[in-house]
Amino acid sequence: MSKPSMSEHLLESTRELYQRATECQFLELAGKGRLPRDQLCQWLSQDRLYAQAYVRFIGGLISRLRLPIGVEPKGTNATLQWRILALLQGCLAGIMKELQFFETTAKNYDLDLEAVHDDVGDPEAKKFGPCKATQEYIDLFDSFTARSPDSHRKSLLDGLVVLWATEKVYLDAWTNAKKHSHEQPDLEKDLDGGALRKALIPNWTSDMFRVFVSEIQICLDRYAASLSEDTEEVGAATSMTMFKKVLVLEEGFWPVVAMD
Repeated sequence: MSKPSMSEHLLESTRELYQRATECQFLELAGKGRLPRDQLCQWLSQDRLYAQAYVRFIGGLISRLRLPIGVEPKGTNATLQWRILALLQGCLAGIMKELQFFETTAKNYDLDLEAVHDDVGDPEAKKFGPCKATQEYIDLFDSFTARSPDSHRKSLLDGLVVLWATEKVYLDAWTNAKKHSHEQPDLEKDLDGGALRKALIPNWTSDMFRVFVSEIQICLDRYAASLSEDTEEVGAATSMTMFKKVLVLEEGFWPVVAMD
């Protein structure tokens, strides 16, 4: 029996936690078109702040690559480093496109991308900024950047785990939301004007996004397998810690909402 890959090990060991991170009332309402516009605006505004921090995070991962000195890469690891670089380049291109997509969608559906979250300080002050869950995500991403005093403790493996976890959970969460769409088939009656079911959810469950998430998983598994046995054993423990941290953050990132 072959040894499970890193991604298989992480998923098998966290089934309950993973389910909580990808299934909730917020997603169910979103899939049915029953999420009020103001609640979508609050959440989307926070997701945009997350996306901006993601840019710095990817920069931190690029700085951890060890590209081969020779012109022609020799060995699996050398080739893999270039593949990971191409992946991270795609991450930056993708998040820039995503931020532009946010602005276009907000304009088309009259969404406020600076809506003050209920968890942000004094609601009377109307000061826009990250809520507690978003700030914790930002702190995790920034822990991989040069300005963090703990940056040297984070490895490329740690970063690939975080990257895959965030994107995998996002894909699966919105795929679960989409499954509820048949319960309310008339999109013209959506409380958000159709923003989620006409634009956002199709984007977040697209075949292109699935291929992207799959490529992250391949790079993660191959990089983990390329490590020495001692390094791999230590890496497996820290990887599990990182993966669980992301799942906890994701569970908290979905707002608590009341069902119809």
